[in-house]
Amino acid sequence: MESTENNIEQSTRGLSWIVLKYGLVTDGCPICYSVKLSMEKYFEFLLYESATDAAVHKKTIASFGMCNTHTYILKEIEEKLNSDGLNIAVLYETILQKEIKLLKKIDDIEIKKSKKLFFVTKNLREFDNYKKEIISELEAKGTCPGCEHQKQSENFYTHEILRLYKDSDFREKYENEKILLCRKHFLFLINESEDIDAIKYFVEMQKSKINCLYDKLSKFIEKHDYRLKNEITDDERNSWKLVLEYTGSKKNI
Repeated sequence: MESTENNIEQSTRGLSWIVLKYGLVTDGCPICYSVKLSMEKYFEFLLYESATDAAVHKKTIASFGMCNTHTYILKEIEEKLNSDGLNIAVLYETILQKEIKLLKKIDDIEIKKSKKLFFVTKNLREFDNYKKEIISELEAKGTCPGCEHQKQSENFYTHEILRLYKDSDFREKYENEKILLCRKHFLFLINESEDIDAIKYFVEMQKSKINCLYDKLSKFIEKHDYRLKNEITDDERNSWKLVLEYTGSKKNI
């Protein structure tokens, strides 16, 4: 039965709806939720299927691996795959090979001469040039592959929400007060919209949801009075977490 319903949804709303609808029944930002799933699948494929792919190695060498955020996600996915780290080792072996070559190349820079110019003649310009030459050799020339995929995924799901926003089933789920676009994705959605009615709709929804969240947060603070502490509801108790997710987009990290 569920398979039939998914086929109907896929044909009328598109495959993205299958992912988005789960984000619309999970507290917080549906775009963050959808991007998180997309990132997990991306890293699983990268590690399980593409760790030896030459094109993948070319990109990771150019960026010297992932940024700090996506490095930790990569590690989590490797552990989730029950791997002992071999996938990451294979992927990063060529990065270390490149680093060794670059560090060896720096040996050709006239270090002693540069130091002498700085300490003896106080030639700050020469010393700055010396540092810049080293940095120029070592700095990454490419963009983190994880960041690239995340950007594409955020763009895709934002535009899917804009495409589906008039859908009655979408609105029924989205208008739940617990569903709240994080600030980053709210601003991005407004910027990407070419429909004034869509902008008005999402701005009104955001105002309503933020006011509701503020009310819960205020009550959570107020009820820390020892006379009222036992009256804190679950929604009020979780309000500070939703505020962090709203301002920091934590679910896609």
